[in-house]
Amino acid sequence: MKNLEFLHKYYPLIVRYRRSIAATLAGLGTLIALSIVIPSPGSQTKVLVATGALSAGTTLTASDFTQKTLPDDLAWSTLQGDPGELVGRVLAHSLSPNQPISSSDLIGSGLLTGLPGNYVAVSLPVSASTSASLLNVGNVIDVYGSSNDGFNTGVLIASRARILAIPSSGKSSMFSGGSTTSSIIVGVDSVAAISIAGNVSNQGFTIALLP
Repeated sequence: MKNLEFLHKYYPLIVRYRRSIAATLAGLGTLIALSIVIPSPGSQTKVLVATGALSAGTTLTASDFTQKTLPDDLAWSTLQGDPGELVGRVLAHSLSPNQPISSSDLIGSGLLTGLPGNYVAVSLPVSASTSASLLNVGNVIDVYGSSNDGFNTGVLIASRARILAIPSSGKSSMFSGGSTTSSIIVGVDSVAAISIAGNVSNQGFTIALLP
């Protein structure tokens, strides 16, 4: 009975504003449907990303990165989230704009992630004749030096070293012609590190890329 009285009382208003009421109900229906189909953002992780293109060897300042969020399922454990931990750190290789910054992107202990426990990161001066275009982070190389027997023959210094970083050398090309040498960062076992340290010369080492 009350429902009939309500309908009789407000029926003229319902007829008059029927289009507005229908549009409102349709909009509510769409919002309800979208809330069912589209999942909520879920938990987010704060990460630091590059504000622009950054080259290897860059010493990071506060203007080189900014904070953004990633869904937890897209973030990985080595991503950096504390600005205080990045300022002053040196990039091991180049970054693209908005690329999340990971500990493996920095020169430091993070470079050794995934390598055997007895591996260390060492600076390896390379021969000036080495072509930069042949080298990439992750390459596996053999390292050769000159013997001290007076015959100027080559000797294997370190086998299956892994390139961890290729720092930039400033304005000039990293491996330009001339007598100067440049250095890369490689991961080797402690025995090979001792051999590298004991055979350093101003000519730099010769390297061979391995498959």
